[in-house]
Amino acid sequence: MSTDPEDGRGRIQRPGFSYLPRFIEEEEAEQLIAYFGALVPIWEQRHGGDEHQRSSGHARRLTRPVYWLGAWQFASLGYYAEPDYREDRCLRGEPLPPVMEGILRRLQAHHGATVTDAEGLVANTCLINYYGREVSDRMPRDYARLRMHRDGEPGPVVMFNIGQAGLLEFLDPDRSPDPELRVWTRHRSVTILSGPDFKDRLYHRVVQVRTGEQPALQCALADFEVRRISVSFRHVPEQLISDLGQLPAERQDTIREYVQELATHSAHYRAQLQAGSG
Repeated sequence: MSTDPEDGRGRIQRPGFSYLPRFIEEEEAEQLIAYFGALVPIWEQRHGGDEHQRSSGHARRLTRPVYWLGAWQFASLGYYAEPDYREDRCLRGEPLPPVMEGILRRLQAHHGATVTDAEGLVANTCLINYYGREVSDRMPRDYARLRMHRDGEPGPVVMFNIGQAGLLEFLDPDRSPDPELRVWTRHRSVTILSGPDFKDRLYHRVVQVRTGEQPALQCALADFEVRRISVSFRHVPEQLISDLGQLPAERQDTIREYVQELATHSAHYRAQLQAGSG
């Protein structure tokens, strides 16, 4: 039976799950909001990368614009996941900004047992999700959701929540269609997933994001109104993060248009393109 959602105002601690309200300081949140507003996220298509799939319309756009730091895992390459999906999937990305590193260090100091695993794995890459609505069409479309999934990277997953509260649900569809836990993840909160239940068995999804004027978030994408930004930190082994020129030629071709789009606003990706073309 589905449970009533936790309101997200108080701390929640279960084996493999930690919810820490207001862990991110107000000044840190302001720095994050400014950083997210300056980035230019992209809409990705989920497809196998060949020309037939592009021209036949088989590609499907992701449900939200995104930006990766540390290592970009393009949907068209297939996301990195242990143990079978490892090679040639992660393009070296821009480094994490100091404000993120500071929050992660504080988490490790106070919650080290939950943000590292037995091998001492810590986050070195992250996915920034922009939740909001597209307003360019005659009928605006709301993209404030995240499909049911599990994260396949080794080690814990750490999530920062900035902006309006999002309803995060955990469920095991093999056991029941009803969620086992529902939490309104609020502004400045941190959520940590680890272990055999919350990381390996349960799927998670975001099914709703509230509306509100504060905190005010900005998105550099035209015609997109953002009201929540979440950052999910993961670990990818360094030896499996590649520069563009190190990827096989067909994989470079698959993501080149995305890298070119990123390069219009990023010196890092301009350098990747220059090195890759050589």
